Amino acid sequence: MKSASLLFVLGLLFCANSFAQQDKYTTYYYQRATLFEKLPITSTDIVFLGNSLTDGCEWAELFGNPHIKNRGISGDEIMGIYDRIDPILKGKPAKIFLLTGVNDVSHDLTADSILVMYRKLVNKIKSDSPKTKLYIQSILPVNDEFTRFPKVHNKTQVILDINKGLKQLAKENGYTYIDLYAHFVAPGTQSFDKKYTNDGLHLLGPGYMVWKEVLKPYVK
Repeated sequence: MKSASLLFVLGLLFCANSFAQQDKYTTYYYQRATLFEKLPITSTDIVFLGNSLTDGCEWAELFGNPHIKNRGISGDEIMGIYDRIDPILKGKPAKIFLLTGVNDVSHDLTADSILVMYRKLVNKIKSDSPKTKLYIQSILPVNDEFTRFPKVHNKTQVILDINKGLKQLAKENGYTYIDLYAHFVAPGTQSFDKKYTNDGLHLLGPGYMVWKEVLKPYVK
């Protein structure tokens, strides 16, 4: 009887832990992450890794390259990527194009605290797949004139500080830093150019075309 009671308690604890883990990120995160676990990565693959900005593009079609794999998840954060990156690194991909951080910015975190998490992620990539070429892409600008994402309003200086840190982080680790930010600000401002966005945060089709041109030399 005592054994049965113990098993019952252990079962409750296991279920509680499972639910706690499931609540750590969004429902969509687990839908995508569990799918990605079933889709193998190989050493000939180029992985685009990030949040909604990455998730929202058909990268293989954009570059005409079937070896490009999209591993973006809308709403993802730096530690969300860290927690799901093992299946990617297990395949030892040729290249990873990483873009993340703006969702962490929306949680009112400091640039320094975000860079600490970013460094942890980069160190894991370097340790688990040392031959993979990592391309660290800057966070894109935001535009406060749009009202849909107020949590990223007045965060331009934080983004600039993070990008400065990312450039240094790439240099320290022998990786490539790609400045996307400069290609998407409206002339004479620090705001996301309205011809590339309709919500102040995400990209329209023409924006992805600009992104493609910036990345083309590195993808090849």
